[in-house]
Amino acid sequence: MSLLIVDAACRHLHRHFSRFTAAVLVSAGALSTLSGCSVTFPTPTPPAPTVSLINGGKDGVLIPLHVERADEDHARLGLPVELDGKPVYVALDTGTQGVRVLKSVLPGSDYAGAAPASTLLLANGAQVSGAAVKLPLSVAGSKAVQIGAQAVDTVGCQAASRHCVAMDGYSGEFGWAFSGLFGVGAAQPGDACCTQPLRALAGHIGERYLVHSNFAKPYLLLSPSSAITKDYTIVPMTVSNDGTMQWPRGCINVGDKMTFCAPLVFATATTGMIRIETDTAPNWTGDDSVGKVLIQGNYNTAVGSGNWVHRYEDAQVTIVKAQPGANRIVIGLMGMQNIDVLFDFPRAQLGLYANRAVENLTP
Repeated sequence: MSLLIVDAACRHLHRHFSRFTAAVLVSAGALSTLSGCSVTFPTPTPPAPTVSLINGGKDGVLIPLHVERADEDHARLGLPVELDGKPVYVALDTGTQGVRVLKSVLPGSDYAGAAPASTLLLANGAQVSGAAVKLPLSVAGSKAVQIGAQAVDTVGCQAASRHCVAMDGYSGEFGWAFSGLFGVGAAQPGDACCTQPLRALAGHIGERYLVHSNFAKPYLLLSPSSAITKDYTIVPMTVSNDGTMQWPRGCINVGDKMTFCAPLVFATATTGMIRIETDTAPNWTGDDSVGKVLIQGNYNTAVGSGNWVHRYEDAQVTIVKAQPGANRIVIGLMGMQNIDVLFDFPRAQLGLYANRAVENLTP
């Protein structure tokens, strides 16, 4: 796939993409057309997939993740997969459920439908739309399985963020650093778009897994043993009436300003630290329309669920006005650098482990 950036979009390119990444693309000949401010760039190329067996597989199957940077040098975690036999580079996202990939990247065009068209709103102000289709998926050489994945045909900005990173029809996740999202999180109300990809893998190998997102050595560990996860604090997922396993409920304390309770989401594709989405504006921030940032600042913060509590000193907190009933506490990739998350779907529980109880984020 090739995307064309014209006129004012060239300013957008320089604003959102790092000099280093652009220089690499130029040296590789990827910027194949340069006329005035127009430029084209190719489909992201995934690295070769690798996998390691921990203790001969008794303690799990380790899949390395890759740190990539795109819009405004924000980091994301990359995972190479195969869709319908084609290598595709996607951003691992623990905050959503399902594979969402640019339709133009898929090797075929006549896939059977899996679900009607829907729209996913992203924390960076972008939104992607498309219908779900059925196609084969393979991860790290696993046996291909049939899943429902969203074939994204529209990438743009939400109404409240008209000048977001996707204003030119692409974003870091969809078209620049990656060709889509690989959502491996718990379910969220109202989102029935796609198959949870890891849980669909053959042999139930992806029913239980943990994500270590620290940039020094990020990885995905399938089927970790109890010896690996013995120090994790376990909290129950919320199980809906139809049996769907959703995020656990948690609470966050922001300095002496507020205490807020809602579903607690860990989202590796959300590049910030802590994001509070509330349908009722706090009395100390002022109010605004849905999707607007009410306030952003650094605060001493404590977040917890059940018996698990984690504290940040001077954490960056963003409070956003949410749609009615869509309250969430989102711990983004920067807030997960010292937190490992275990997804244990057979037991409907989440495991959390931090290598320190308090993070001091002041330089």
